[in-house]
Amino acid sequence: MSVGAVRVLLLTHSYSPEVSPPQRRWDSFVYVMRQCGWKVHVVTPRFEAQTAASAANLRMGAAEIGAYGETIRRYCSMRKPRTILGKLIKNAIDGTLMLPRALFQGRPSVVIATVPALPTMFVGFIVATIFRRPLLLEMRDAWPDIISDSRILRWKWLTRLAHWSVRSIQRRATVVVTVTDGFATILSREGVSAVRTIHNGISTRKFEVLPETRKRSDSKLHVLYLGNLGESQGLESVILASTMVSEDVQVRIVGGGTASDRLRRYAESLDANIDFQEPARGDALRAHYQWADTCVVSLRDDWASFNHTVPSKIYELLSLSRHVTGLVTGEAARIITDAAAGDIVDHDPTNIAELWRILNADPQKLDVGTTGRDWVFEQASLEKLGQKYVKLVLEITGRESNND
Repeated sequence: MSVGAVRVLLLTHSYSPEVSPPQRRWDSFVYVMRQCGWKVHVVTPRFEAQTAASAANLRMGAAEIGAYGETIRRYCSMRKPRTILGKLIKNAIDGTLMLPRALFQGRPSVVIATVPALPTMFVGFIVATIFRRPLLLEMRDAWPDIISDSRILRWKWLTRLAHWSVRSIQRRATVVVTVTDGFATILSREGVSAVRTIHNGISTRKFEVLPETRKRSDSKLHVLYLGNLGESQGLESVILASTMVSEDVQVRIVGGGTASDRLRRYAESLDANIDFQEPARGDALRAHYQWADTCVVSLRDDWASFNHTVPSKIYELLSLSRHVTGLVTGEAARIITDAAAGDIVDHDPTNIAELWRILNADPQKLDVGTTGRDWVFEQASLEKLGQKYVKLVLEITGRESNND
């Protein structure tokens, strides 16, 4: 099978023009695949409000051409719910709508299904089975371990069923791609025979340097959290810590998510001076980063699955040469430490507050130089990682090429 003959069917819950970590990852990977002359077909939801024109584009056979010449078929999806139950319902509906459009694309060389939207992996398995083609299953998060840690399912029997179902698909996939080494090790121990790690990163072809660390116009340390406000982040620790150093620190939290309203109420109950702001993009996003002295990356430390989870935000912060306050463990903490990009602290609010006091008293500690940026360009360029995907797809389609 020649390189140009490869026909990729990508099933993903997030794709351009939506802006998200999986969108950024696959924007770069599809770019690399198209540079190789591959045909790429994408099935993904559309979230924005429909106009008459976009409604026509959502018909079963309708397709559009993406920025790199890829073919995209979309279906109408609910707006992102704020509750966990709403997310489960939305994902189930998305999976139902994704399946017929995936089958409509015709027989691919390989089916790629990228998770965390769990129904996507089941759709990928069905489509790969029907077309008798290899399935490349990408697990961005530590599923099904997160199901147990988060207790999102109330009944134990349902948790066990979900755990068994996810693990069964992982074991039947041609290859499972993880974004961390730790989760790859766990899957191998659980009987998943073909596991590869292709880490997260940032696009280095679109990289823009931020201005140097801001000139401090006041005596306070500017602390920024920018990202998802969910159950996974454990941001209560940040809010409580801010009350202990309110004279020295200003905390800004930018984003939205299922825990947004609850976190605002919690801050009010503590009389915490937190500057909550809505999600930002473009120039507004850059303005937040230029305001910040240190940026928080946080994953709660009472979920074992987060020992082998690396938030994609880490790579962005390293590339921007911003000091990181890392409320993370395991592989995520090692990346920040190895890149000399900030400080690691546990979720004890007293310890967080003490770190911020030290940083405020000695601003030189905030200067992390370009070590993190250099590390990202060498180890976490999405364009370089995309080449690894190309090699992997050629490997697994090569096994199947005699069946064409």
